Amino acid sequence: MQAVLHAAAILLALGSASIVRADDSSIKRDAVEAGRAIGSTAREIGKSAAKAGREIGHGAAKVGKDIGHGAAKAGRAVGDAAKEGGQELGRAVRGDKSGK
Repeated sequence: MQAVLHAAAILLALGSASIVRADDSSIKRDAVEAGRAIGSTAREIGKSAAKAGREIGHGAAKVGKDIGHGAAKAGRAVGDAAKEGGQELGRAVRGDKSGK
């Protein structure tokens, strides 16, 4: 954003300097150059923003994937513990003291 403001300031300065000159082609040339500078800066800002957006998206996807894997692992552990608890309860009800 600061670069765009800088380019706009250059455009204003060139415009003011061009008014002092009476040559129309020089004014047009200066305006074209300033416009190109502003356009180039805006493109660079757009590219940087797009890159940052992609990096944020990839990071969020990785975090989501890690959370999913952790939840699945915790779910398996709870399931295994519940199964073991159920087996222990069944053995207690039957009076089986062998353990397994």
